[in-house]
Amino acid sequence: MISILKPIAVALDQLEVAICIFDAEDKALVWNDTFLQFFPEHAGHVHVGEDYRDNLRRFYLQRLSAEELPQIDRYIEEGVLRHRNQLRAFEFDHHDYRVRVASLPLGAYGRVRLWRKTAPLLTGMQDRINPDTKPLPTQILPDTAMALESLADGILMVDEIGRSIWANHTFLELYGLPSTDALKLRDFAQLYTQAWQHEVPTAEYVASLGLLKEHQRFSGAPYVLALPNNRWVRVVELRGTQTNGSNFLSHVDVTESRQQQEALKQLTQHLESLAIKDALTGLANRRRFDEVLESEWQRAHRSKTPLSLLMLDVDHFKRLNDTHGHPFGDEVLKRLASILAHRIQRTGSLVARYGGEEFAVLLPDTDLPSAAKLAEFIRQQVENMSLGNENTGLVRITISIGVACASDTALTTSTTALVDLADRALYQAKRSGRNQVAAATP
Repeated sequence: MISILKPIAVALDQLEVAICIFDAEDKALVWNDTFLQFFPEHAGHVHVGEDYRDNLRRFYLQRLSAEELPQIDRYIEEGVLRHRNQLRAFEFDHHDYRVRVASLPLGAYGRVRLWRKTAPLLTGMQDRINPDTKPLPTQILPDTAMALESLADGILMVDEIGRSIWANHTFLELYGLPSTDALKLRDFAQLYTQAWQHEVPTAEYVASLGLLKEHQRFSGAPYVLALPNNRWVRVVELRGTQTNGSNFLSHVDVTESRQQQEALKQLTQHLESLAIKDALTGLANRRRFDEVLESEWQRAHRSKTPLSLLMLDVDHFKRLNDTHGHPFGDEVLKRLASILAHRIQRTGSLVARYGGEEFAVLLPDTDLPSAAKLAEFIRQQVENMSLGNENTGLVRITISIGVACASDTALTTSTTALVDLADRALYQAKRSGRNQVAAATP
């Protein structure tokens, strides 16, 4: 594949098209001389196998101001996402030229990026934030204005240094402006800030300000901004549309689609939660327990640290159900789950409903004596709890607990072996009279 792409990269030099090809892990593979001419900061630095993030870091170090440099990692990650997800070409201002960039997937081989110059920048566009020359006067044609007024999108027309000179009715409504007179030759960033002037700033607004500043300076890709009252707008700058240097910014209200995406995200998270949680107790279910046990088992083997497991169940649970009814039995399980969840809060630990009235507690970095001590404390907590109602009266609830540990001095052969050890200890506790803790011996 690379042997084919290298001649293509050389051929593109003759067309003054820059190319850089990355593998599936965003590592640089091939580039041409035009790429180094476009981006001289990479000359002598870019190399085969270099991460695209390092490539972007050099790029941004050349372009970010001193106040923006602390945000360089965010710029880099957003740039990586654009690289991976770009579906259509966009333009940005680079040195004295406007550059068009495309990013195309190469299937399992990775991705290719292409750049070409489209036009020299007009006088004053090299510094769009602090122009030092007066822009050329411009007026929008009546036929153009009529056509843009018929669009459902908000359209803002700006001159060659980014000052607002006309907007259609949809744009004025989006940003709460009474008429085009309110534009007052301000740039879009000022109009956007004004839309929030009577609102309490939100985290989304602050993030949007940073995003807007970035895109105004050097990106022509679409971006989404937060508006007051939980609204969102997608902005696309349409450059090179007017011979006099003016450009259009298209603004589309995407509030509904964002709300749908958020609802879908929440639904997905809820479904994922249901897949790993027990519906009655809210604890992790057997599936989740098995996944975490395997993961912690592997980690314990690598780090040579102990991994303990408690297996416990409610004594005479069938008798409780038969005597007081299944709703009472469910209440017992929920109360027991609550005690376990409140007492087992160490990072990395897991409490799960293993099945029926049986629960499992996974304790990473915990040796057998410490696990047995915790098990005894839990047993006492359950024995001392008050449970009952006017129909059942006060009912005494007890549990039996089996404790096992895999350590660097006594490693069991598998996760199944560890569970079996804890299970056998649990049965030993029951055979010895219930309401007690039994520890497995290696």
